[in-house]
Amino acid sequence: MAIEDIFIALEEQGEQESREAIEAAREQARGIKEDAEEMGKSICANKMEVARASATLRSSRAVNSARLEGRRAVAGVKERAIVAAFDEALGLLGSVRESKDYPGLFRALALEAVAGLEGEVTLLVDPADEGLASEFLKSSGLTGSVDASTSTRGGLTVIAHDGSMFRRNTLEDRLAKFRVHGQSEIAEVLSA
Repeated sequence: MAIEDIFIALEEQGEQESREAIEAAREQARGIKEDAEEMGKSICANKMEVARASATLRSSRAVNSARLEGRRAVAGVKERAIVAAFDEALGLLGSVRESKDYPGLFRALALEAVAGLEGEVTLLVDPADEGLASEFLKSSGLTGSVDASTSTRGGLTVIAHDGSMFRRNTLEDRLAKFRVHGQSEIAEVLSA
């Protein structure tokens, strides 16, 4: 029986070693599973963070694009308002000539245009201002002529130094000069 006991003991030892190997394998499998679950959670968290960052970036871009488009739309409205205001002012210039103050305005524009000039000049005016230009030329002490062949809403152009110098001082020119300088101020008023 001693051999039988040895076989039984060997069998029990084999079963014990088998159980221990299986238990060690199970423990190793649990460790591998836990590591895999941790890695899966980490990968998932990273993917979620990347997705969140991407969504935030797309959202920011969409908001910025919408803001830019809104600013462009507002700027377009402001620009159209400025253009309309100057177009309306240009239209109103046509009635300035009918004002009782127009002869004084014409004289002031003419004085400004001939300031510092000597010699012969030509006053280029609208036919409606020919009389005012002739009166001014006589009273100014300058020599020259009046050419009533241009079309303006008021004011004049002075030609001097045998045609080498032009001084435009029409109402349209004054409005154009103001437009260049006044647009930024008007835009500021519209922004307030």
